[in-house]
Formats: sequence, structure tokens, C-alpha cells
Amino acid sequence: MPLALRPSGYPSRIYERLYGSAGPWYDLVVGWGMFPLGGDRRCRRDFAAWCDARPGQQVVSLCCGTGNTERAILDRTPDVELVAFDLGPGQIARARRKAERLRTPVPPRFEVGDAAATGLPAAGYDRVLVGLCLHEMPRDLRLRVLREAARLCRPSGKVIAIEHNRASGRLARAGQWLWWLYWLPGNPEAVTSLDLQRSGLDREMEQAGLRLLERHYTRPDWVQGLVAEPGGCLTPGNRVRYRL
Repeated sequence: MPLALRPSGYPSRIYERLYGSAGPWYDLVVGWGMFPLGGDRRCRRDFAAWCDARPGQQVVSLCCGTGNTERAILDRTPDVELVAFDLGPGQIARARRKAERLRTPVPPRFEVGDAAATGLPAAGYDRVLVGLCLHEMPRDLRLRVLREAARLCRPSGKVIAIEHNRASGRLARAGQWLWWLYWLPGNPEAVTSLDLQRSGLDREMEQAGLRLLERHYTRPDWVQGLVAEPGGCLTPGNRVRYRL
């Protein structure tokens, strides 16, 4: 039977508190998950490339964790204005410490905040990143976050959602199942991640008012990156790009 989840996407206050204080070991857990994909640094460089932020653009990141993808974006394109949110105070504190070592024209801002209700102005950002967080949330919360991303994105901008993917091939799926501990009893991410894979990230982005432009995959294809723009439903004629 699926776990009963709180509005935050976690099954209990204990999980919420653990996540909020997870700064010191958060990177170790994420690094473990990224190891079969070439390691955390390689993945973050790929994510930054998928984001494709340009000099002078304004970037907002929802659910930034400890800021590894954001740092990769700034390493690739230092001349952007970046603001990032996460519900975890421990993660934000660690992200701010990492940001102190960056040399950028405009220092990034890392704030504790709700990705589904940022309070930022509508249509104010060239790039809106939703990175590796939706798989932790129940479907209604995922849609709220994606709608917030669509609201924040300029008509000429892009929303980049990076998420767990249903790996192609039985061997790849078996490795994903084992390595990411989907088999572990009580693992709340197994419930929500598998629901996201069944529902389809592309379909949920479409429901949130986004039109798909590009697809990217890690190797193996355990993680996907979907690039979209505001503006309604997915159509067959849209350009779709694959990382081979």
C-alpha cells in the first residue's frame, strides 16, 4: 500500500526534520546516487549544459539542495543573476558556504523557501530550473511546483526539469532499482519516484502549461532533462534533442 504523504512530500515530520538538517551528509548521499552515471561533477556539468544559461540572464532554481548544479551553472556562465530556493535550512547553509568561494560579478542568492510559492514576480526569469526534487513529491505537489516554474518563466525563456527516468532495458532498470534503494521497505522516494515515472514527467509538464522542446539523458539513462517553454500543450512538431 502506498505511504500516506504529507503536503511536503514526506511521510512524517521526522523525515522533514531529517531533510532539514541533512546538510553535512546530503552531498554524500547524492554523490552515491550519481556514481553510476559518471559521478556528481560530470552530471552537474551536463545539467548546466542542458540549462544553457547565457550571460546576463536571470536564473531561478527551485529545490536547489546544497547548490551543486547552481555552482556548475555559474562555473559555465559566471555572468548570470541566480536565485535559488530550498526548504532545507541545512542545505541552504551549505549552499551559501560553497557560494562564498565563487567569483562571480553578481553573488548568487540562496534562500529557504517553498518551491511551489516563491513569491517572485511572474515572467521574470530566463531560465527556471527544477532539479532532482519532483521525485520526492506526491503528484499534486509536483504539479504545483511545475506551475510555479511556468509562472516564473519569461515567454522567451525555458524551464528545465531534471528528474529520475525509467531506464531503458531490463538490466539498466535492475541496476537503478538496486542502487537507488527502491527495494528498501519504507523508502518514501520509491513511492513518489515510481509514480512520477508512471505518470510521465513530460505529461505533467504539459499539464502545468509547458511545451516540450528538448530531451536529454545521462548515460546510463537513469536521469532525464526536459527543456520546455511556457505555452500550452506538447505537439508532435516540436524539436526534440537527445543526448546519445
